Amino acid sequence: MANILAVDDEEMILQLIKNGLGKDGHIVTVYSSAKEVPLDTLNYYDLVILDVMMPHIDGFSFCKSIRDFIDCPILFLTAKTMEHDITFGLGLGADDYLTKPFSFDELLARIRVLLRRNSNQASNQITIADLTLDCAARTVTRAGKSIALS
Repeated sequence: MANILAVDDEEMILQLIKNGLGKDGHIVTVYSSAKEVPLDTLNYYDLVILDVMMPHIDGFSFCKSIRDFIDCPILFLTAKTMEHDITFGLGLGADDYLTKPFSFDELLARIRVLLRRNSNQASNQITIADLTLDCAARTVTRAGKSIALS
């Protein structure tokens, strides 16, 4: 089970992702715009799925702005199919890139691979009961709520 963030301006895509990944045991949080995503919650996710063409903040810009703050995998799920778009997205720090239209089974397989790879990396988090210290992000949370440190 993983905590997954999906950001896409197409409601049908968000519902497909939420319902399909939910059936696979994942907890999925969805937003229709990157502007809506609370930045202080990004470290709670094990994987981020981003569309590229969205209003306000496009997926490429959002990926670039968050990549230094999170170490979970980022997967672009987008209709931008040109090779230069794919290489640009991967160059920004995305771990994978899947073009629309897509097969849900392929999306699920790619997510499983990304989560498996990420779980094999050494964890920078220490969890005791409901208290989590994230050494890489330099954050502390208790019961999912951020604790401000000096």
